[in-house]
Amino acid sequence: MNLVQRFAFNALAERVAAAGEPFQTFFEPAALISELRRLGFGFFEDLGGKEINARYFSGRSDGLRVAGGVGRLMMAGV
Repeated sequence: MNLVQRFAFNALAERVAAAGEPFQTFFEPAALISELRRLGFGFFEDLGGKEINARYFSGRSDGLRVAGGVGRLMMAGV
């Protein structure tokens, strides 16, 4: 995460904590996938901000998007 992304992330973390919804977990994608493989998971999907926006937010008229490059979703299955 570069300095600008870190600044944006910290500002967002403060806002959501003040609203009563503090971030609870953080992960490095490669380390998480490695640990999940070790635990027997065999399928992984790792979406960054661009992929999240394309899948879930394209075509919205209100402009809602994941911004700042720090949004990420991961899924694992057996």
